Amino acid sequence: TPPAPLTPPVSPPSMKVGVEDATSSASITLLVRAHTTIAALKEQVFREYGFHPRVQRWIIGQCLCLDERSVF
Repeated sequence: TPPAPLTPPVSPPSMKVGVEDATSSASITLLVRAHTTIAALKEQVFREYGFHPRVQRWIIGQCLCLDERSVF
């Protein structure tokens, strides 16, 4: 019998995020899941990049997001 076809590994979904403050801006990529909340993403950005959750504002589709909102 022929070998089973190889399937590519499934990578976790990611989200490109624009980060800006009064003097600079950058683009970062975060790994996310559909049920990930904005609060959880704020904590992730704090751990990985040092932006405190209190100073973060998340906008998706021109809508300012509440911490309880999920990504998708």
